[in-house]
Amino acid sequence: MAEHIMKACRRASVPLLGIETADPASTIKACLDALNGKADTLPVIEWDICRGLRGLNKPGERSIGWYDPQTMGLPDILKQLAENPVKGMVAFFHNIHRFFDRDGVSQGLWLLRDTWKAVTGTAILLGPSIRLPSEIVQDVVITTEDLPDQTAMGFIVDRVMESAVNSAVWPKVPDNYGKERAIDTMLGLSAFAAEQAMALSITKAGVDHDSLWERKRRLVEQTPGLSVWRGKESFDSLGGLSNLKGFLSSILTSGRTPVRCIGFIDEIEKGSLNAKGDLSGVGADQLGTVLKEMQDQEIPGIILLGPAGTGKSAIAKASGGVANAEVLSIDFGAMKGGIVGESEAKVRAAMQTFKAVSQGKGLFIATCNQIQALPPELRRRFTLGTFFVDLPSAKERQIIWDIWRKRYAITDEALPDDDGWTGAEIRACCDTAFRTGFSLVKASEFVTPVIKSAPDTIKALQDMADGKFISASEAGFYTKPKKASDAGFRRVVAD
Repeated sequence: MAEHIMKACRRASVPLLGIETADPASTIKACLDALNGKADTLPVIEWDICRGLRGLNKPGERSIGWYDPQTMGLPDILKQLAENPVKGMVAFFHNIHRFFDRDGVSQGLWLLRDTWKAVTGTAILLGPSIRLPSEIVQDVVITTEDLPDQTAMGFIVDRVMESAVNSAVWPKVPDNYGKERAIDTMLGLSAFAAEQAMALSITKAGVDHDSLWERKRRLVEQTPGLSVWRGKESFDSLGGLSNLKGFLSSILTSGRTPVRCIGFIDEIEKGSLNAKGDLSGVGADQLGTVLKEMQDQEIPGIILLGPAGTGKSAIAKASGGVANAEVLSIDFGAMKGGIVGESEAKVRAAMQTFKAVSQGKGLFIATCNQIQALPPELRRRFTLGTFFVDLPSAKERQIIWDIWRKRYAITDEALPDDDGWTGAEIRACCDTAFRTGFSLVKASEFVTPVIKSAPDTIKALQDMADGKFISASEAGFYTKPKKASDAGFRRVVAD
């Protein structure tokens, strides 16, 4: 296990340490555990906006006898701590990111730097995301406390199960209650959230894993821009795209790099990662954060380019079923905030959740309709290539018709003229026929194919992709069709 940052900072006499954390209580415990048994003898104090300044142990209580809660705000406290430094003191400041803009706070923190370094004191600034003001950006060491990994989550599960035994839920911990499954489900939660979710999912009959998953889903979706997809799709439910399916199957089920979590980014070019023309700087901040996280976490990615309705989103979601992995839908536009640094903080929180769920075995799949809108540096991070998903061929459409007719129990053999239709339009036709009782040919009168509503857009996409991107349907690079129709493929069409 890597050395805790607290040990390194104490050894180097670092006076100001910022820790980005989703669980301050767990972080404080980890910091105190890293003091080599000195947590009871060193003065330890903490401050928050509700309780003010208080000692966490006897030496800490004695060290702040001067504190007057009626008259002293945070700047006064910082000034007093700087002017009267106590040897070896450890001080925790909660949600400090909300107070940097208050008069005197940045100055007070800066005053701690030299005086506390001389007495090996450590002021620890806690917050979900810490964006330092320029006055102290060079004075504070910033680190991020990761969410619990599999080992840490295993300890949480053991603790909760033993607690259930002590509470007389069971006479002993049940055999084969699904410990590994519980651990996998809770990855992505903070220690406290995981403990609560696990405890609430324990019944007399054992662990209710479905309830545990649902609680995890709701907690994850409290992170702005994240939602959890847990469908049962597989590649068998999708027609065509054989080249893309084969490539993804090799990656998703590889024994070398099995995928634990898929980050699905739909229509990536419409989100805030396209910073072009963004005068607020929010898009640039988000883009920079995503690029850094993808590089640091070594997350590979695939871009699926093509017209709407061709199965890009469907195959991304079905990839979760193929890999038996969770799919996190990521909406960067929903992570925008109005406060400086807020958008960046939300992106980092989302990426931390993805990191915890994936445990270093993640994959991004992004869909795109206009790849020209993506910054080149973002495209380069998707190291597994760009696939062009074209309108399905006649052969692929026949397979798609068979899938959806079977799904809707439609025995009608006569098919409409579907030249240029997408898979989504074939499904819509079958759905209309099922709901109305119409024949497929009659139902097709209520479908407006994109090839008719936006033919110029389709042609422009095909022209742009020709010879430049990998074909999703055929081996090798994409080659645009020589003519619009699929000549030579005959089918029965009702009169």
